[in-house]
Amino acid sequence: MFIHNKFNCYISLYVDDIAIYSADTPHLTTLITNLKTAFEILDLGEASFLLSLHITYTSIGITLTQELYITTILSRFRMQNSNMVSIPLPKGIILTKGTMEQPKEQVTTYQLMIESLMYLVTGTRPDPAYTISFLVQFSSCPTEEHITAAKHVFRYVNGTQNLCLFYPYTTTNPINVYVDTDFAGCHDTRRSTSGYIVLFNNCCISWLSKKQVSVAKSTTEAEFVAMLYGTRHIQWLLTGLADLRLHLPIAMHADNTGANFLAVNP
Repeated sequence: MFIHNKFNCYISLYVDDIAIYSADTPHLTTLITNLKTAFEILDLGEASFLLSLHITYTSIGITLTQELYITTILSRFRMQNSNMVSIPLPKGIILTKGTMEQPKEQVTTYQLMIESLMYLVTGTRPDPAYTISFLVQFSSCPTEEHITAAKHVFRYVNGTQNLCLFYPYTTTNPINVYVDTDFAGCHDTRRSTSGYIVLFNNCCISWLSKKQVSVAKSTTEAEFVAMLYGTRHIQWLLTGLADLRLHLPIAMHADNTGANFLAVNP
């Protein structure tokens, strides 16, 4: 990310894809002209597709979707005609690690399926984030049960292709970070999984679901570690917002009384 030291003009660069964020001013025109002088680039105008994200502009806001990407991965794994389901995984499902004797083709197929879903979660879909972080831990030796679970996620995605992230043109509001965790949710290691979601103007801008690195001995301890992950992200956000010349209050929300008391007074 490149930031102009005076004007509100920003450039993000990923390999050979460049996106410029700026108001339509003479400074933007000059910037594009200078880039064309220095590099061989193609100006595609207003961004509509960027790294599989479809960007739509309306009179009230911007939407981000990955419908085309979803269509592609559904076809890739022959799931485009699958029966749709309403949740990423069946309620109460229990999966454990398989053995190392699983067929190599089965392992490769599972890893490709999870990899495709992970990119979707990274882009615009926080809703199956917990499910994918749960399924990815079986990538080394998946069984037929794991592949069936992955296909269930594809069936969910098939039925929710039109879900999008929406960012309205509204005044700037505080940022809210919500954290939560399960307790000893992994049946193989008894480790808990933490998650957080960040809302800016009541719109989702970042999220994470991650298994904790240690075994928590209580729900309070598990929730406290989840707050740690959220706090790390808040620190990163504060640095990034300062670079963007934004200074906003950030609030963290957790639903465990013991963890809240511990955070205030260790």
